[in-house]
Amino acid sequence: MQDPLGGVFAAVMTPLREDLTVDTDHLAAHCRTLLNEGCHGVSLFGTTGEGPAFTAEERMTALEAVIGDGVAAQSILPGTGCVALPDTIRLTRHAIGLGCTNILLMPPFFFKEPTDEGVFAHYKSVIEGVNNANLRIYIYNFPAVTGVWIRPHVVERLIAKFPGTIAGVKDSSGDWDYVDALLAIPGLAVFSGWEALLPRLLAAGGAGNISGLANVIAPTLRHVYDTRPADPDHPVMQGITGLVAAVVENPVIPAIRALAANLRNDPSWRRIRPPLCALDSTTEIALLAAFEETMDGVRI
Repeated sequence: MQDPLGGVFAAVMTPLREDLTVDTDHLAAHCRTLLNEGCHGVSLFGTTGEGPAFTAEERMTALEAVIGDGVAAQSILPGTGCVALPDTIRLTRHAIGLGCTNILLMPPFFFKEPTDEGVFAHYKSVIEGVNNANLRIYIYNFPAVTGVWIRPHVVERLIAKFPGTIAGVKDSSGDWDYVDALLAIPGLAVFSGWEALLPRLLAAGGAGNISGLANVIAPTLRHVYDTRPADPDHPVMQGITGLVAAVVENPVIPAIRALAANLRNDPSWRRIRPPLCALDSTTEIALLAAFEETMDGVRI
């Protein structure tokens, strides 16, 4: 039985060439940088990585390139969710074949508000279609993007049906009552996508954070994970809370890319696939000013 994941995982941005194809060399280098900066692992092709914007072939080629460049498969949590069930099964089988047995799996995101039975049937179909005892699924609950709530009782039902396969949940709803209900499920590794919730989550027995902002503040988030400041008014936590608030005032993925372009001195991070667009210069300057104000003196 594999140990459940824990720690700070970066929800990795996907770098693009000028023709908007995936820059696999840059992606591998960025993953190595994030691991060297303290991340316990990296998650590819989730929301921040714009997974649904890329074809199955692009995602498979990129994962092969990252592993081929020396990033350990065990440190990668690839997102394999697609609208089409066969594509999800195909991507998941491919990842397992490369040694990535831990999978981040969002529900289908086109048909909104499916029934709980439909959500259960989807995950059941993926597990049975992949048909691999090594598969460990981390369910991805992000209803603001997918239009789907994955209810705790559905998670419990999946665990009962497939013991050992459902390893955890990443919640990006920010709803603490939902998180608290997940924490009551024995043996479930619960991650949050909200950086400011990390100490509270850890204190309650949670597993960690899968973070878009880790692309730019990985050492700070690792410091929070290691020190677990309980006081929300702790300067580091105030800084992170303020930064999250500044980022979510904008389109989030372009905002994180804009921060990376400035903080990593790499303008290529501004490249993004339509329909998303880079921030305009005025908005980017304001966001960078907010970063400097909120993280002044507390960024590790």
